[in-house]
Amino acid sequence: MQYIANAKEAKKIDGISIEQIGIPSLVLMERAALAVAKRVEELAKKEDSVLIICGVGNNGADGVAAGRMLSEHGYRVTFLLLGNMQKASEEMRVQLAIVKNLALSVRTTDDFLKEELEQYTFVIDAIFGIGLSREITGKYAQWIQAVNAMQKPVVSVDVPSGIDATNGQVLGIAIRAKETITFGTLKSGLLFFPGAKYAGVVQLADIGFPKSALKEVCLQTISYDREDVKKLFPQRIPYSNKGSYGKVLVIAGSKNMGGAAYFAARAAYEMGCGLVKVITHQNNRDMLLEKLPEALLECYHEETKEEEISDMLTDVVQWADVIACGPGLGTSPTARSLFETVIKEENKPVVLDADAINLASTLSDNIFQKNKILTPHLKEMSRLIETPVATIQTDLMHYADMAKPATIVLKDARTVVVSDEKRYINRSGNHALAKGGSGDVLCGMIAGLLARKTEPFLAASLATYLHGLTAEEYVKNRSSSSMFASDILDMLSTILP
Repeated sequence: MQYIANAKEAKKIDGISIEQIGIPSLVLMERAALAVAKRVEELAKKEDSVLIICGVGNNGADGVAAGRMLSEHGYRVTFLLLGNMQKASEEMRVQLAIVKNLALSVRTTDDFLKEELEQYTFVIDAIFGIGLSREITGKYAQWIQAVNAMQKPVVSVDVPSGIDATNGQVLGIAIRAKETITFGTLKSGLLFFPGAKYAGVVQLADIGFPKSALKEVCLQTISYDREDVKKLFPQRIPYSNKGSYGKVLVIAGSKNMGGAAYFAARAAYEMGCGLVKVITHQNNRDMLLEKLPEALLECYHEETKEEEISDMLTDVVQWADVIACGPGLGTSPTARSLFETVIKEENKPVVLDADAINLASTLSDNIFQKNKILTPHLKEMSRLIETPVATIQTDLMHYADMAKPATIVLKDARTVVVSDEKRYINRSGNHALAKGGSGDVLCGMIAGLLARKTEPFLAASLATYLHGLTAEEYVKNRSSSSMFASDILDMLSTILP
């Protein structure tokens, strides 16, 4: 499990380590610089000419220290300073004094022409660190544009200059790095797009922040790794029966949309729940009986009256431990009747996906209730909170927070899960998942884990991670273009413990 910091939290960890615990800033800086220098040595050739482009703050000081270490190991380095040196941090002054004592080449923008950039074959970006919050303009923007135009390998120090370390947004313009060496903890801005694209491959370096500093900041955002699956996935019990693993009710599939019901129902079974019952349109009955005979079925048709639907659901809802509603359900009067009956349930988890979310957006009542787990993509979230998609994209975590106390699974290239004070950023998966039915599978996976008494945040976040992991496994031997939702289901048995 990996803890993730936003810009404010990362600065607080740094401050506690230095000011409260007493680790000298220069000690942490030397370790950071060593991590950068070591990685550059793995990437750059000895014949490369390395340009270290530095701001006047501590990020720049990290870059100066890294360049000095590279020089000691035989690399040809030049330091290019951007900004007003009268505003330089104390650490920057110390690091500059060292390299000047070593007679290394230190240049400023006053005596360095942009045309000279072509002489360099490798760049270290140490202009701005995690504290940047304003748009980059003027000379800084011009120099960043010039570095990007070089199209040479760039390693960024902590974050690519110009990327917001919290939400990953580009602050006017940003360095496009081949790799980013970040310190102590991952930064959320390196995971969210477009920041993730600008950061390239992210390497996490331990520079000696004490565990007590991390504990005091109490990071709330996490991400999973493969080794977490065995620890977090619920275990089977030797003395058990199908009732031991929970019952899922799937309300899905309008006329000729039986595939959505199948994907959600089978996914719940794949997660190990004991029984699945599907309420779906009569038209889907034969297909489901053939493809998933393990599922129990209740069917309706266009003429089914509202009171009949209410009677049908009363007993079935009582039977279920978890309800999943929405995949392929449509927005017909019958679908609305099913939905409106389900959302009245307050005592058991209810997963709302796809058309259930579309129907929820038309309600005046608050749908963000404690027992609800919603799985919207950006357009569906836009309808729910009446906020443009482009606005939501600027800060996924902030807008996911608006769904509390419900659990929200806000689906994007970096899906986030928010529940109470817990936050999760998903790093698994790839574009192979961008196919119809993929979301239906995720809905069923979450419901299946909930049925096994997994608490909502863990069920939602672990299902999201596993969902992405199937795509990573699939593309190892196949084209990412050829993955179907059914392949996600097939791959689950290969990754689950």
